Amino acid sequence: MIKNPSEVLVAVSERECAFYTDYLLKTIRGSSAKNLRGDSLAERLKKLNEELDSLINKNRAPKNFASQMRTAFKATQLPSHYFRWIDKKDERLCNWLWCYLKTHTKQTDTATTTTAVHSTEFSRLSEKAFSDDRDSTSDRYMDILSAFYDGEADTEQQQALLDRLKAKWQDIRFNESVVNWFEPNNPSQWAWAWAYLQNISQRPLEQAWMPTSDTEKKAVVIATLDLSDNVDRKALIIDKMKKAWSQKKFREKSSGKKPYSISMTLNTKQKLNALAEERNMKINEMIEYLVRSEYKKREMNE
Repeated sequence: MIKNPSEVLVAVSERECAFYTDYLLKTIRGSSAKNLRGDSLAERLKKLNEELDSLINKNRAPKNFASQMRTAFKATQLPSHYFRWIDKKDERLCNWLWCYLKTHTKQTDTATTTTAVHSTEFSRLSEKAFSDDRDSTSDRYMDILSAFYDGEADTEQQQALLDRLKAKWQDIRFNESVVNWFEPNNPSQWAWAWAYLQNISQRPLEQAWMPTSDTEKKAVVIATLDLSDNVDRKALIIDKMKKAWSQKKFREKSSGKKPYSISMTLNTKQKLNALAEERNMKINEMIEYLVRSEYKKREMNE
C-alpha cells in the first residue's frame, strides 16, 4: 500500500529527527525509545516511521500524527521576523549573503585555527542548502533561509549568527563606490570589469561565482568585492579599476592616437601657433598636417 506523503516523516537534519523522537516519546504512551535507535539519520528515520505505523495500527496514535509532529516542529523554528532585514528584492545583499554562507558552511580539513573557530559557528547551518549554483536572487534567498531552517543550529545560535551577519552587512552596504560607478545599460563595461578582476595576478580576489552572461558579470564583480574583508586592498583595486577604465575610454575616444612630448624653442612654438590659427586647426592637427604634407612632397620627388 502506497502511503500518503503526509503519513511519512522526513527530516533534513539531526535536530529535526531528534525533535520528532522526543515528541513521540513524550506524547504517545507505549512508544519505545529502544525501537528508535540507529547509527545514521536515515536509519533512525526508518525506525521512527516504523514505530509510528505500529502505534497507529494499534490505535495508540492518530492517523494524522505525522502531520501533527511536523506542525509542532515548525512552531519551534526561528520566527520569520528575524529574517526581515534580508530583503529578497535586494540583489546585492542576497548575493553577498549567499556567497558568504556558502563559503563558511563548507567543512574543510585544511582551515587555520582562527578560520576553523570562526567556521565552526557557521558549520551548524545546512551546507546542503548551497549544493547547487543559483542564477537568480529569489533562489539564493531561499537557500539562505534553508541554511538556517534545515541546519543543526538551535534558535539561539541562529539569532546570534543573524545578528553578526546583519552587523557585517551594515559595514559593507555603505561602500557604494563600485555600485555607483557602473554605468546603466552598459554590459560591455560590466564584462570589462569582470575580466579586470580575473587578470589580477598578485593576491587575486576569490571569485563569487562563475557568471553566465554579461549582465550577471556586474553582480559578480560587486559580490566579489563585497566578500573581501581587506578594506584597504578593496579600495585600491576599485581605484585602479576605475582609472584603467577611464584610460580605456580615453584611448577609444582618441581613435587610437597616443600622446607624445616634443621640445621646441619659444620662437618655433609661436610660429606653430600662428600656422594653426591661420588654418583653424589645433596644435596636434597642425603638426600632423605638416608631417603629412612634407612626407607627400618626399614621395613625389622620389
